[in-house]
Amino acid sequence: MGTATDVGKLIGAMYDAACGMGDWPQLDSAGLNGQQWQELLPHLQRALCLQQRLREAQLASHCALAALDAMGAAVLVLDANLGLRFATPAGHALHAAQLEHAAAPALMRAVRLVIAGADGAAPCQSLRLARKQQAPLALTVTALADCQPACALVIARDPTKTCTSIPALRQLFDLTQAEAQVGKALAQGATIEEIAAQGGISVNTVKTHLHHTYLKTDTRRQGELIALIHGATAHLAILDA
Repeated sequence: MGTATDVGKLIGAMYDAACGMGDWPQLDSAGLNGQQWQELLPHLQRALCLQQRLREAQLASHCALAALDAMGAAVLVLDANLGLRFATPAGHALHAAQLEHAAAPALMRAVRLVIAGADGAAPCQSLRLARKQQAPLALTVTALADCQPACALVIARDPTKTCTSIPALRQLFDLTQAEAQVGKALAQGATIEEIAAQGGISVNTVKTHLHHTYLKTDTRRQGELIALIHGATAHLAILDA
């Protein structure tokens, strides 16, 4: 290892290693002289800095993807031809099952509409995507800012899946277990009579729990309470559904 060519190879190997494309060269055993070390050290510093920045970028990307996946919705980024540019794991599954071979015309129109308006006040489009033997998915489509080529962000959610968590309701409003169960059941569309029958309790007991919940949440009507519950609990896949 005594030539300029050897130093050049070491420099190339360092940048490859910084990018995760190989192992770091063994510099201690390279037999470099003082001049070669002077030539090598600035590149070593740059390579180490590059490696650190790439690690930080990879961590940020991993965290962003994990955060999106935790939201309990399928997230996709589509171009004007419905080409898939990015997706969460749930988004990939949706794309493979329903969009890859024959996309819905309504989705195509929505994507192209928001992309066409990307330079101005792009509208947000909402539509339903039919599924076999299941309730349709609710899709929200909007333009993705600062994206080239222009793309649309698609968020797909199953409207039949609740995002109401009993532990969250108890923590947010200081409810008892029974009060939180009544609140969750109401938010899912159950009547007072159905809640009583499902819980093996009387209608009066359900009304008592509901009255206490009104006091703790500063609400007065069932509709007001239901709106508060839906607005206060995050849409996370890990929440008790």
